Amino acid sequence: MRRCVGVLMLCSILLVLGPTAKAANVSSSFTGAVNSNWSNAGNWSAGLPEGTGTATIGDSNIVFLDTSQACGPVLLNSGVAGNAVLNITNGSNLTLGKAGSSEIFGLSRVAGGTGTVNHSAGTVLVNNGDGLAEVRLVNVAGATGTYNLSGTGILDTEVLSKGNSSRNGVWNATGGTLVVRNMIYRFGLQSAGYGFNQGDCTLEVGAINSVATLNVGNSTNATDYTVDAGGTIALDIASDTSFDKILQIGNVANTLGASLQIGLLGAYNPLQGTTFDVWTFTDLSKAGSGAFASITAGWAASWVDTNADSSTDTLRLTYTAPEPATLVLLGLGLLAIRRNKK
Repeated sequence: MRRCVGVLMLCSILLVLGPTAKAANVSSSFTGAVNSNWSNAGNWSAGLPEGTGTATIGDSNIVFLDTSQACGPVLLNSGVAGNAVLNITNGSNLTLGKAGSSEIFGLSRVAGGTGTVNHSAGTVLVNNGDGLAEVRLVNVAGATGTYNLSGTGILDTEVLSKGNSSRNGVWNATGGTLVVRNMIYRFGLQSAGYGFNQGDCTLEVGAINSVATLNVGNSTNATDYTVDAGGTIALDIASDTSFDKILQIGNVANTLGASLQIGLLGAYNPLQGTTFDVWTFTDLSKAGSGAFASITAGWAASWVDTNADSSTDTLRLTYTAPEPATLVLLGLGLLAIRRNKK
């Protein structure tokens, strides 16, 4: 998880050292009057969106984020049915947040419209300080929203939401890193066309260098969650009782072929044999399955049945590495044996 910190710090530095905002709040719509670059003020109806202002992209516009930017919400297809596309491909960063707003990054907000984000480099940070800032793929029925994360792109958001159950939103992750600080919300079955598809991507649970609970799904929309081969789940552990958790609200979870990365925070060193239930279904009759392709050295992981109903409802980690004190004693013992042989 710590590997994202440098990128986020760079993003913050760029924002601090960048030009002073000309206004506290500028909302603007992309017109594409000059070219497809976000940074060209001539492409926007009221100049560059700034402060807590809203950037609206619609009417079949294709936009390239060519420099690091910061503003309030970004809304694609917010009034005209079309095919709005935002490409984040060259390492530039986008920082979004507006107090009191939940839909900070909305991909499609008009019936018949489609909104697509192609994010292959740079960091998108979505945070309004209350834990509920959303990347919402679809806002209305009859629309389609797709977020494609790949390459070295990093999406750091409080909430990743498909939108209501009748709406067609698709999350595709073939690379990069997804940091979700609160929940993955309202993703339906992949077979229905609006799934959460995680390929060769790292899912970082909870806040960076902290611990939190990631909620997958909700009580009214069953979620199947599959981490494909090559995918990675990263969890941090701060103490025996404080560690990242995934709360599964849905049908099944399959982690076959995925990698599991476990990081210890601060000076915490668990005792050998200590267990951590890191992935649990709210309905303990549901089940998870799949052996991990790799796991951090010194750890073991298995799906277990916690209520004796034959359903593997919890992913349990067990610390298998010897304690530091044990290693010291072992070393002293070997040294003593070596001396006796002399």
